[in-house]
Amino acid sequence: MLIEALINSKIKDYMSHQREEGVLYVTDLLRCPMKLRFETMYKEIALSEAFTPATMLGDLVHLGLQEFIKSVYPNSQIEVEGEKTIPVDGKEIKIKGRADAIIQINDEKVIVEIKSARADRSLPHEHHKYQLQIYLWLFGIKRGLLVYITPDRVTEYSVNEPAEEVTIIRLAEETLKAKIAPRYSWECEYCAFKTLCPYKKIK
Repeated sequence: MLIEALINSKIKDYMSHQREEGVLYVTDLLRCPMKLRFETMYKEIALSEAFTPATMLGDLVHLGLQEFIKSVYPNSQIEVEGEKTIPVDGKEIKIKGRADAIIQINDEKVIVEIKSARADRSLPHEHHKYQLQIYLWLFGIKRGLLVYITPDRVTEYSVNEPAEEVTIIRLAEETLKAKIAPRYSWECEYCAFKTLCPYKKIK
């Protein structure tokens, strides 16, 4: 009963975020561009990724911490969506993103990005830091907290440097033209499309 409700919730969330022409999500800018293409071509495979135990555990960690945030910061906003438009190769590309939470400390807004991980090695991860920097740019906020929940450590890192728009434009261009595939060498190991991909990296 509970698992069925959880799965139906995941499907509903996935279906509510169908891709639009001329739109890139913040997460698209920081991962392999081939995955973006394959997700468009093979939607069933993309949907299956949402139901791995690791993904579902991460979702539950998010929900739990978001509820805690609401109890501590009553004026907080949860799952906040934002968008900005940038020029890429003569076209207008919309960048969309969804912050896990925005809290208010005194008169200052702070974006909270929640991450769960299998281990606590090499924290904070570079792509997570970049993601939060892009959110700071997207929402026009100067301060962020990157929160990690792992089996070995629960910790947070301050990220107070918004990404520059020129960097966002470069990342968008690289994504749309699939200039760098994969963006990180470790991506292939966890990718549902690795059996189809001509750019698969073999360790």
